[in-house]
Formats: sequence, C-alpha cells, structure tokens
Amino acid sequence: MKRLTHAALISAALHLVYFIAKFGIGFLRTFTYEPDIIAEADNVVVLQDEMVIGTTGTPFLYVFTWMGLTVMLALGLLMFQRISKTR
Repeated sequence: MKRLTHAALISAALHLVYFIAKFGIGFLRTFTYEPDIIAEADNVVVLQDEMVIGTTGTPFLYVFTWMGLTVMLALGLLMFQRISKTR
C-alpha cells in the first residue's frame, strides 16, 4: 500500500509540474507578444477568433493519465524493489 501511495503522489506531482509549465509557457507567450501592426493592417480579424490561452478538453483525460501513470510508477517501484533485493 505504501508503494501505491508513493506512486500516486509522484504522479500527482508530475501532473502539477505539467500544469504549471503549460500555464507558464502560455503566460510568457502572452506577456512577450508584440503584434506587427503595420504588416497586419490589411488583414483585419476579430480578436476573439484568434486568442486562445491554454486548451479545452475533457478533464477525465487527466484523471485517466494520472491513474495510468500511477499504475506504471507502482509497477516500476515494484520491479526496482525486486531487483534491489536480488543483488
């Protein structure tokens, strides 16, 4: 049970790092964006159609990836423990 708890915590930490990195990249791209007004003067586009920060999708995808990563990490920890016992 301890192995499964560690795997779940590591999986949650990796997902948190992923979300923070994704938000940070989007924030930096938005913060450092400088439009080329002269080149785009002929091409008028509604801003709402062009600006997207992040993505939209089903939140269940992240639940499934979290559970899948937890299972893979638990199996990896189990294999590591068995290999280290045999040596």
